[in-house]
Amino acid sequence: MKKLVAHGAATAIVAASVSFAGSAQAQYATEFVPAKVVKQGTTTKGVAGTGQVDVQVLVNADGTHKVIRVIRSTNPGDNDAALEIAQTSTYAPAHRGKTPQTAYYDYTLKFTGKTLAGIDQDSSSAQIERMIRAGNYSGAQAQATTALGATPTDQHVRQLLAVAQYYQNDMESAATNFAQVSQIEKSFQAIAAQAFANASVKVSTTDPAQALTYAQRAVSLDGSTNSKFALGVAQLANKQTSDAIATLKSVHTTLTADPKTAVGVKVGVDSRLLQAYLDAGDTQDAQAIVDEMKQVDPTNTAGARVLGNHYLQVGTAAAKAKQPDAALKAYDQAAALGDPDVAVTAYTQSALAIANTEKPDWDKAKTYADKAIGIKPDDPAANFVEGIALYGQYATTQKADLKSQALERLKKADDLAKAAGNTSLALQIEGFMKENIK
Repeated sequence: MKKLVAHGAATAIVAASVSFAGSAQAQYATEFVPAKVVKQGTTTKGVAGTGQVDVQVLVNADGTHKVIRVIRSTNPGDNDAALEIAQTSTYAPAHRGKTPQTAYYDYTLKFTGKTLAGIDQDSSSAQIERMIRAGNYSGAQAQATTALGATPTDQHVRQLLAVAQYYQNDMESAATNFAQVSQIEKSFQAIAAQAFANASVKVSTTDPAQALTYAQRAVSLDGSTNSKFALGVAQLANKQTSDAIATLKSVHTTLTADPKTAVGVKVGVDSRLLQAYLDAGDTQDAQAIVDEMKQVDPTNTAGARVLGNHYLQVGTAAAKAKQPDAALKAYDQAAALGDPDVAVTAYTQSALAIANTEKPDWDKAKTYADKAIGIKPDDPAANFVEGIALYGQYATTQKADLKSQALERLKKADDLAKAAGNTSLALQIEGFMKENIK
């Protein structure tokens, strides 16, 4: 009989995506009140003429302030006067709820001729902040983008842009903008940490190095479980397995101790920790995590699938190395974990491993094929190996009914493969029939 190539169903390792509940939105969007001018200052400097000058002022939580720089000016001759007015003015600090906050304030001064025409406290950054508080995140993003076009170095506005992007769930863009800020303001640090953490997990499979950088920034801003989880995922993606295990175990311990932790969050973290154990070759701790995941959520087979896929890979490697006993042992371990898709693949591959030995035990091969079909009757690969086993029994016993059963099963497998669009498997089935069943 023609030797067979293992052709089991494709398996997919579950990649957990965990979302930790955060308070950043309520913390900023509903409670933050920006700084404002209480009393306009004066100047002894000369005014050159009509123009507008925007001055950035750092207003401390205690009401003291420091003039930072001129952000933009339509008439540089007015700059000295504007800076002195900003310096001699008094300010009320920004607040988050009832707590004063240190924050930047953009002071806009308009001059007409040789006199100060007035103060525009509704600066660009103030408008952006008001839009964010009102939930107009797309408007805030548009205005912040325009403002940065005029003054690309304005780090306060860049942080506001990142905040607007964060609330639109564009974590990668938010993280990109926060990363361009040398020192993130305290009032934005919680949001920045979440943006870095979420972006890190999102890019971990495509850009591990960037994921690690983002995760490290998140931890430096906020050492919460959310930030540490992102760090563990990034370490795992960068093959820093020991570090990933240590980090994810820490997160696991913290969440397990908190009765309020959602089941989905626990399972998501455990899935990553499970993968870290498998990468380290620690199947004992991996099995313990799978058992725990099943206890936390009996309906979830994510852990069984991840560990099952590991054993499937071990079995396939053993089969290719012509070690059928080792292959069957690994496939049995995969099937025993209880994930239906993994079990079908494991039983199918077991039957194929037996079929590819020098002296196949066709009864044993059929037993495995029967198990696969018992779980998923319309699986084309399972029906294929069932047909192979039946034909093997016929070739050994010459019982005519076994040949007709084999042909019937192989035709069904061919039809199922075509219906599923699996052209490669259909060609393999047809090739087997042409080669063996005359």
